[in-house]
Amino acid sequence: MTTTAARRGTRFRYEADMLPALRAAIPELAFGREYRAAVETYREVPAVHGIPDLAAIRFDEAALARRDQAGITPLSTDVEVRAVLALGQEALNLGELAERMRATRDYVRRAVLPLLEGENWVVRTDDGRIRRHPDALWAARRVVTVEAKLRDWTRAVAQARRQRLSADAAYIAVDHAATASMLAELDAIAANGIGVITVGADTGRCRVLVRPQRVLTRNQTMVGRMLIAERCLDMRARGESDGQIYPVFGWTAPIS
Repeated sequence: MTTTAARRGTRFRYEADMLPALRAAIPELAFGREYRAAVETYREVPAVHGIPDLAAIRFDEAALARRDQAGITPLSTDVEVRAVLALGQEALNLGELAERMRATRDYVRRAVLPLLEGENWVVRTDDGRIRRHPDALWAARRVVTVEAKLRDWTRAVAQARRQRLSADAAYIAVDHAATASMLAELDAIAANGIGVITVGADTGRCRVLVRPQRVLTRNQTMVGRMLIAERCLDMRARGESDGQIYPVFGWTAPIS
């Protein structure tokens, strides 16, 4: 794959120039050839902490079909995700739900339940308790995030460390021409739960140097993974896959 950067020379000019190659490669690199056709990539999706350059999702299409038939729409905030997790499969009254969320009854009544009811995630029982809709299923089977940097891989690692809370696997991607200084640190980076991908400006080839070790449990990442998946699902429903960004001196910033 030949990128715009490849035509300019052997180094990328902007981080954004790395993303087309990454988007094409990450489904197979991070999910495997068996699932690559089922993976969708989204750009600049706000996570629990920060905004990864790429979020790659393998959706649970059977779950989404049930959700669609029941009119269940994507959640938009981490508070909603936490509320659904607090409910589990039980029917709770307002006080019980508030206690599990460590929030006040008034806050849950005014700020949380109207959203969940409007999105059809919860229903009321005959005695007024709150129960999760039986078709309100989580959207994602697997979530992968990628932070791209031209040369400053230490900054990329710091950002990816936060993204571990929103992913099954968190990676950084670096211009292949700038990787010499990090080779001795690969094992330490992987031990911190972060994988490393290089992108060649001359070829557009992406290669995994090291895969992340698991340092967090799926329960620890549940809120972040489900939130980013719900936000990606909302973008999918609107026919969008990219946030609005533009290149600025080698990095990218969102357009306000």
